[in-house]
Amino acid sequence: MNYDQLLFSQLRLAAVRITDNTPDDEALVRAMTVNEELLSLGYTLAPKDIAVLACAEDIGSFVSRIREYIGDVKADPMYPDFPQQVMEMDEAVFRFHQMLHYLSTYGIELFTGQKVSKGWLPEMEKTGKTEQNPALLEAKVLALIDEKDKYIVPYTRILTKTERMDDKEKMMIPECLAHLTTGQITGVKVTFKQNLLDVFNSVFTSAELDKKRKLEVLHSVCQHTGDVWKCMDYALTRAGFHFRTSQKRLIVKLLESYPAADFKENMILSNKKGERTLLMLKFIDFNEYSRSDEHKAAVAAFRNGELRSWESRAKYLVSVKSPEAIAYYSQRPGIMLRHLTYLLRNGYKADIVYKTMLDKAFSLRIQTLVSLASHFERPAEVWESDERFKEAMVISILLNQLLMRRFMACNTPIKGKKVYIDESGFDFEQSALRVTDKSSEGGYIRSGLAYRIPEDIKRIRFFVYWNDKERVDVDLHGAAKDLEGKQINVGWNSKYKTDEIVFSGDITHSDAAEYIDIDLEKAATSVNFVTANINLFSGKPCFGDIEECFVGVMAVNEVGREVELYDPKNCFFTHYLTGRYRAINYGYVDVQNRCIVFDGVQCSTGGNDYYRSFTRNNAFSVEKYLTVLFKGQWATKVDTREEADVVLVMGKPADDKEVSLIDNNFFMDS
Repeated sequence: MNYDQLLFSQLRLAAVRITDNTPDDEALVRAMTVNEELLSLGYTLAPKDIAVLACAEDIGSFVSRIREYIGDVKADPMYPDFPQQVMEMDEAVFRFHQMLHYLSTYGIELFTGQKVSKGWLPEMEKTGKTEQNPALLEAKVLALIDEKDKYIVPYTRILTKTERMDDKEKMMIPECLAHLTTGQITGVKVTFKQNLLDVFNSVFTSAELDKKRKLEVLHSVCQHTGDVWKCMDYALTRAGFHFRTSQKRLIVKLLESYPAADFKENMILSNKKGERTLLMLKFIDFNEYSRSDEHKAAVAAFRNGELRSWESRAKYLVSVKSPEAIAYYSQRPGIMLRHLTYLLRNGYKADIVYKTMLDKAFSLRIQTLVSLASHFERPAEVWESDERFKEAMVISILLNQLLMRRFMACNTPIKGKKVYIDESGFDFEQSALRVTDKSSEGGYIRSGLAYRIPEDIKRIRFFVYWNDKERVDVDLHGAAKDLEGKQINVGWNSKYKTDEIVFSGDITHSDAAEYIDIDLEKAATSVNFVTANINLFSGKPCFGDIEECFVGVMAVNEVGREVELYDPKNCFFTHYLTGRYRAINYGYVDVQNRCIVFDGVQCSTGGNDYYRSFTRNNAFSVEKYLTVLFKGQWATKVDTREEADVVLVMGKPADDKEVSLIDNNFFMDS
C-alpha cells in the first residue's frame, strides 16, 4: 500500500492540491459532478469540501485515484455465476471439480517437482455482468486535506492518540518523518510510550539526518531516560544487538542530555528491567563513551547493587501487609490501577483503594480505564469461579466511577451541551470500544464496532482477492453457530453449502477470488452467528508477504447471473491484509441482532479459535461508555438534531454541528 492509500484507508482523507481561487459556477458544477461519481463508489464529500475540490488543481484525476485507493476484486471465483451455479450444483460435481483442481496444482508439483503457477478450473458458463445492486448503504463522508499538510496532520493525529499504533499507522510514520522538518517533529508530543519505539528507531537509523539533528529530535520525543531505555532496547534488538560506534556515541550522549537524577531513577524501575538495562549498558560501551562523572557514578552504583527498584519496594510493602502500601502505590496511579486485583487479593479493602484512586483519577489514562472495564465487565460464564466473578463486579463498579471522575477533567465539544447521538449505520449497544485488543489491521472504523444491517438487506457477502508472482493459496471459511449452539462449517474442507450459507469454491493459485454468501432471511430462523475466517494455506510465510490480499464484506440483495459480484459502494468495510500471521478471524455477522462486526484478530487455523470472535464484544459497550462520558461531561442527551447544540456521528462530519467520534478517538485523548 502506498502512502496516499494508507491516508485514505486509515483516516478517510484524500490529499488534493488546493488553490486560493474562488470557485465560479462552472467549477462548482464540475465538482458536484465529480461527487456524483464518488457516490457510485460509496463515498461523498461534505458541502465545504465540494467547494474546495472545485478549485483543486488535480480535480480531473480525483475519482480515478479514489477508485484505486478503494481496491478491487480483479478475478472471478471458480464459479463465475455465483451463487446460483453453486446452489444448483450436485455435491458430486462440486467435489470432482475440487479434486481435479487440487491435482492440477499440489498434485503436479508433488509428482513432478515442477512449480505450477495456475491450476485447472472448470469451464463454466459466465454470464455478462451488466447489472449492479442499487446503493444499499449510506455513502461514507470523505474529507479533503491540502497536499502540503498530508504528512504533518496524520503524524500529529496518530501520535497524539494515547494508544498503540496499528500496523498500517506504523507504515505511515517513517514516510511522515522523511517529509517533516525538525520543528514539526519536535512540536508533536508522543503521548503513548509504545509508539515512541517506531518513531525513535526511524530517526535513530535514518541515513538522511545528521547526528546533531538526530540528538535534537530524540531528546524532544523522549521525555526522560526511561523512554530512552525502552527505545534503545527496541532498536538494539532490531539491530541484532550490534550498534555502530557512531550509534553508541549518540545513545550515550542522548542519555547524558538528561539530569543524572533522572538517569539514576530510570535505570531500575523493576528488577527485570534492571537486568535488561545492565545488558544494554554493556552493548553500548557506556563507560568508554561517557563524558559525565555523575552519570558514570550512577552506573557504578547500579552495577554494585546499591540501587533498589520502585517495584521491589511496592511488592515488599504488600507482602508484609503494610498500611503504607496504598500510599506508596498512589505515587504511580497508573501502576496502581493495573494492580487492582493484586491489591484486593492481598487483603486491601476496596473502599480504601477506591478513595485513594478517586483522588488520582485525573492523572489516569482513559484508554487504560476502558480496557480494564471491558475486561472486568465480561459475563459470569467466562470467569473461573463465582468468587472471581464477584471480585470482577467490585472492580467494575470502581472503574466506572474512576472513568466518570476522569471525564470531569476533560474539555470536549460536548461539555455542558445538549447532544444528539446519530447512530446511523451503527449499533452502539452491540459495539465494543477495543483498545489494547484492537486489530493490528487498522482501518478508519476500528475493530469491535457493530455496523447495523438495514432491514431491507437480504444477504451478506464476504470476499477475498489475492495476487502474487508466486502461487499462493488463500482460503475463506465460514464458521457458524445455530440457535442451539451447534457448530456449522462452510469451506474447502467442510460443507460447500447449507440452506443459509454458500461457498464459491476453493482456488489454490494467485490472481483468484473466493466468496461466502449468507442468506439473512433463511438464517434468521436457524443461525445465531456467522464468522468469516481467512487462512493463508501455502505460498508465503504470512499475509504481509503477499503482494496483494484484499478482503471485505458487502451488502447484497440481487443475485442474478448478470449482477456484479463485487460492488464497492455496498461494502461495509474492506482491508488490505498486511499482518505477520497466517490466519485471521476477519469479521462476524450477528444474525439475530442484524449487525456485522470487523474483528480482525489473529487466530489458529481451525478448531474453536474460529468461534472466539462471537464472545469478544462485551458488556462494556459503546453505549455504556457514552453514558459514563455524558455524566462526567454534564452533557444532556436529546432526541432530535434540532434540539441539539452538538451532533455526535461515527464518521466524518457533514456540517459544522456534527462532531466525529472516530476523528476525536471517542474523546479518550482529552
